[in-house]
Amino acid sequence: MVWKCGLIYKWAPMLLMLVFGWLLTGLAQSAAPWSVPRYFQDLQSLRADFVQRVFDEHAQIIQTSSGQMLMQKPGKFRWDYQTPAEQIIVADGERLWAYDVGLEQVTVRKLDTALSSTPLALLSGAAPLDETFTIGPVRQRDGLDWYELTPRQPQPEFRLLRVVFKGDRLVSLELEDGFSQRTRLDFQKLERNPVLDPALLKFTPPPGVDVVGDAG
Repeated sequence: MVWKCGLIYKWAPMLLMLVFGWLLTGLAQSAAPWSVPRYFQDLQSLRADFVQRVFDEHAQIIQTSSGQMLMQKPGKFRWDYQTPAEQIIVADGERLWAYDVGLEQVTVRKLDTALSSTPLALLSGAAPLDETFTIGPVRQRDGLDWYELTPRQPQPEFRLLRVVFKGDRLVSLELEDGFSQRTRLDFQKLERNPVLDPALLKFTPPPGVDVVGDAG
């Protein structure tokens, strides 16, 4: 599934998840023009429910999905999409697995290959936040603090990242492409530094499914 002119849909959650992990490091270490509480400084893991919405250039919702996500530093995350279709996406630190339950198909790629072929490479945290992005001033709206980050080097897949806080709590991430199409993640029941079951951050293809790619 693809946007009409923008981001490849299946890459959007992976991109935003790595943006999130990278921001937690970048915000704590960078001389960014805002004050972020120490809440983030020792963050090692995360668990949250999410609602993902994709908007077209007219700000009309063209897709809504929901589920639960997990993150474990470094380089591991899991997305369990429950609606509208069941899909599991796992990064185990070495490979990126995408399992479409309905199609009974697993696509797997080496994580460094996936990073190099998407905007994830830019957002991997190799450079300080303020060297990679131009950071706009905070804007208050509906009781939330909105920050806009624009890549210093033009990127084909996205042009703007919005990070939304309510007080010291991250509530949303939003990615906008060059055609004004947006992918937004709203977090619910967000848990900071939960103890995660290591088995959830690994993936073994179920028996009988098609496996496409480099499973090693």
